[in-house]
Amino acid sequence: MASFVETGTYLKFGEKPRANCKPVLWPVMVHRVLYPDVTRPQLNLFQRAVLGLIRARTVRSEVIAELTGLHRTLIKLILAQGVSNGWLVANADALTSLGERLLDDEDSDASNLKSGYLLQDAITGRFWPRLVAELRQIESTDPLAKYPEFMAERKTGKSIKPFLIAGSRIELPQLDHESLMRTYRDYREDFRSSQQLDQSSQSPKQVKLQGVQRLDDAPQPARIFVWIAADSEGVDLWSVKDPFELRDNAWWLQSSLQQMVERNSNLLRRLESLVAVPRCDNQSVEEWLTSLHKQTDLQVLIEYPWVERQPDLKRYIAALLVRKEKLSQGDSGEHEMAAAIMECQKLLEVVMQWLIRTYPAEVGQLPKQQRHDHKLNQRILSALKIPAFTEDVIRLLSRQKIDQVVRACSSPSDSLKALLFAAAVGVLSSAQHPLKMLSDQELQLATLLELADLRNQSSHGQSSFTGKTAVQLTTRMALDSIQYALSFTARFKEWM
Repeated sequence: MASFVETGTYLKFGEKPRANCKPVLWPVMVHRVLYPDVTRPQLNLFQRAVLGLIRARTVRSEVIAELTGLHRTLIKLILAQGVSNGWLVANADALTSLGERLLDDEDSDASNLKSGYLLQDAITGRFWPRLVAELRQIESTDPLAKYPEFMAERKTGKSIKPFLIAGSRIELPQLDHESLMRTYRDYREDFRSSQQLDQSSQSPKQVKLQGVQRLDDAPQPARIFVWIAADSEGVDLWSVKDPFELRDNAWWLQSSLQQMVERNSNLLRRLESLVAVPRCDNQSVEEWLTSLHKQTDLQVLIEYPWVERQPDLKRYIAALLVRKEKLSQGDSGEHEMAAAIMECQKLLEVVMQWLIRTYPAEVGQLPKQQRHDHKLNQRILSALKIPAFTEDVIRLLSRQKIDQVVRACSSPSDSLKALLFAAAVGVLSSAQHPLKMLSDQELQLATLLELADLRNQSSHGQSSFTGKTAVQLTTRMALDSIQYALSFTARFKEWM
């Protein structure tokens, strides 16, 4: 099958949703097919349950009421309806052939065939679970324009300029019988789900597709209006609205949109305004935190796109951004500030762990020490010739026991200072080690060591019994620490 090409054919099936949203033009391939028409099921939830039990030879009304939880009066009414409609025999203890067909979803799908259209995603090649009887085309105001615009309201003269999503340049999969069957099954399930609650979580046992066939040898390229809104369910950043208005969301496009956003910075800029997060007075803490996490995910995507390759770092960066926002909006309790300091150290520890794993140290090059020798450690650290290792940094790091450093080289789960020492030893094995390239001004390792001490001082009980002055954290200290940890991590993005 040929790949997608621009033809100037634009389709629009539904109206703009009431929610704040942005339009895009999604590339599709249009297949003309013959398919069974879907009709609204005649049985509701209660009728289906009662008929199902009767087919299973449970016919006493009191037993049916006990099994279904329905009142016996309602059971008797359903039985009377079943007899009247010809679904049950006269004494209501067995199904008629019509009742059997209704219960098996064999109501006339095979004989009621319809000519219509099936859409194939021109990005992923997957077939959309929608069948339409006709194509509703919309004309752009200037057919020769590179980026089409459309008249929104003729009275006001307002226009819509949707974002143009690029189609795939590779050949797309062929439409075969298996694709038709799967697409029709999903469409049928969505159709029935929109009509009856009892069908929302069940797939039909059998899908009848007799007579379904393609009517054209080759599909035609087109673009379809799709609206993107903020995800009100709190699962994703954005929600793709069903362009056919059969359901609320186009669940089959959700993952494709996420991939498009990650690859296309222009699309990201177009959609980012949909997830702004003001803190409302009537908003619960849980609702606000959900919104905050969605805003944070977007911020990570915009400001730290490189961290997508490092999911461990992404997790801690996102956590710090949430903490930063909460502190900035006045949530500055002692626990919140202590947690911020702790998460800063965790992020820095993960950066060190990444350095140790990416540039492993040859611990055999370290001299053996029978007992702790900080003078020897100073000479070792000085010999590494790392630009950011100032005299003060070397003096503070030299206090680390060498056995802790050796352990951190093979199992990087020790303290931040030991991890920094172990990461530094890795420069002996790699001339291109990031610590060789980054200056003291860029890394400011003295601040990192202060932050490590601050975390230790603030995370342990402090009182007059210890003989040490208690450290009183402030919002400014917490925010400065967050900013340092984020900036320090970003220094290594070129190597990640």
